[in-house]
Amino acid sequence: MSQQALRSAPPLASVDEAPGDVAAPIAAESSPPLAFLLEEVRSPGVVRADIDALIVGLGRPAAPDEPPRERADLLLGLLDRSNPVGDSTGSGGVKVRHAAKEALLAMGYPYALELPPELLEAKGADGREPGLSVGNAVLALGSALYQSAGLGVVWFFLSYLRIPAAAEVSFGTGAVLWLFTLLSLVGHHSRSRDLQSIGSVVLWVAAVLWIIVALPMAVFSYGVALLFVPWHLALWTAISLRPEAESEDAPVKGPPLP
Repeated sequence: MSQQALRSAPPLASVDEAPGDVAAPIAAESSPPLAFLLEEVRSPGVVRADIDALIVGLGRPAAPDEPPRERADLLLGLLDRSNPVGDSTGSGGVKVRHAAKEALLAMGYPYALELPPELLEAKGADGREPGLSVGNAVLALGSALYQSAGLGVVWFFLSYLRIPAAAEVSFGTGAVLWLFTLLSLVGHHSRSRDLQSIGSVVLWVAAVLWIIVALPMAVFSYGVALLFVPWHLALWTAISLRPEAESEDAPVKGPPLP
């Protein structure tokens, strides 16, 4: 081959250049724009795969040629409560509105400041602050201590009546109460609704049992027993540590679309 032909030949790709570096721009350009994905979800023949594609598209960074203002306006439209697309749920249980919220926050200043204030509030659907508060933790531990003292009185009374297995019943009940009280506290601290629900069942059972104990005692003590039997603390603890309501934007499981 002549030197002139070598000069005119196109340069070869460097051996150090990875194939993925060449294919990456092509893959990025092949990703459908958000406006197209949104129209697919709005179409009458929408399927779950279209919602999944929109959620995935919302999680991708903006394309270099995509105007930030246009992307922010599209996300704000999805965050509007009157927009039914925001309530669409993907196969992973994530709502489009939740994905749009994360995408708007990822855009940073100044667009993240346009997020509606009600979506910034970290409250559940029942209006409570999520997680474990110091007040609820102190209440639960104090209630468990007081109920343990009450079970000690029950043990003494059963032993006085020479009822078999008085100690096993009293101290076994106290151990179960402490176990599920701590389980409920851990559930609220870790935001695990499963642990919250399991612990809540025992806390409500304890409250009902103490009410059953308090009522006949109140009859014979002219109501004085109602002040000392820990039915009120048990009931208050069960109400305070009830399972958190799921947020409207939390991942939920929905029925499959056709």
